[in-house]
Amino acid sequence: MDTILYYSEMDGISLEHLRRSNGYDMRSNHFHNEYEIYYLEEGERIFFFNNRAYLVRPGSLILVDSNMIHMTHSVPDDQIGYTRIILYVDRSRVREFDRMFPHLDLELFMKEHYGVYELRPDQQEHFLSMCRVLKHELDQRGRNSTVMVETEIIRYFIGFMREMKNETPIQAQISTQKSGKYQTIYAIADYITDHYSEPISLDRLASEFFLSKFYLSRSFKEVTGYGVNEYVNILRTKRAKQLLEETSLSISDIALEVGYESITYFEKVFKTYMAVSPLKYRKTLNGITFQNPITPEDPAQ
Repeated sequence: MDTILYYSEMDGISLEHLRRSNGYDMRSNHFHNEYEIYYLEEGERIFFFNNRAYLVRPGSLILVDSNMIHMTHSVPDDQIGYTRIILYVDRSRVREFDRMFPHLDLELFMKEHYGVYELRPDQQEHFLSMCRVLKHELDQRGRNSTVMVETEIIRYFIGFMREMKNETPIQAQISTQKSGKYQTIYAIADYITDHYSEPISLDRLASEFFLSKFYLSRSFKEVTGYGVNEYVNILRTKRAKQLLEETSLSISDIALEVGYESITYFEKVFKTYMAVSPLKYRKTLNGITFQNPITPEDPAQ
């Protein structure tokens, strides 16, 4: 059962506070144009991104780069569920912040310093204090509320970047010392990332890594939250999205570039994940996200 504690949005910025019952696994395939600032208030989660899984505990802050593929799922024997806060800031807004303050370099920081940060109690309070200010301004919608929201986010990240300038996000993945399974799945995920534009099947992967198809399929889903074919299609869709945004290649050429011989099947897969056809996406290019926009009725993580 979900309890939405708070949700509001304003001009490419949204704040969501959610409590969720035990055993929930995020089922939507997830990457989007927004930068995501994820704070775990209660419970534990497994957070998968950049082909690695991380155990996230209360008081942790996760910075997710724009368009980074990520997934969260429950820890084994989850009994209590979890509570989290997510601040989404659209990529265009971050670039606007950097234009207003040329030395801010927030976009570069998010690209180079994404990851899991275990915050001290005072750092946790700084984040929660920012959220309280944002909630107040988002609720009041008074004069210059937009400016107040922007200023508070910029103020918070100036402090965060100053304090974290000599620190790097947590790199130790869960269970790497206890189970070779995670190391194997990480290697498979890396292999898929390097070869997604080629024909990839369970048979090929099983042969390459000397595993049974059943074990590979089950373990990949357990560790990453994704099915193998699903992950291939997500990587292809992400690359196709980039090519639509940055090149003038035809739709058929893009389909071949990312690994689809059938343009019809490419369009079907792309529309499944992007909610629009490749042609329509190219025409609009207005920040459409990987899944339908998050709303209070359909929180994602």
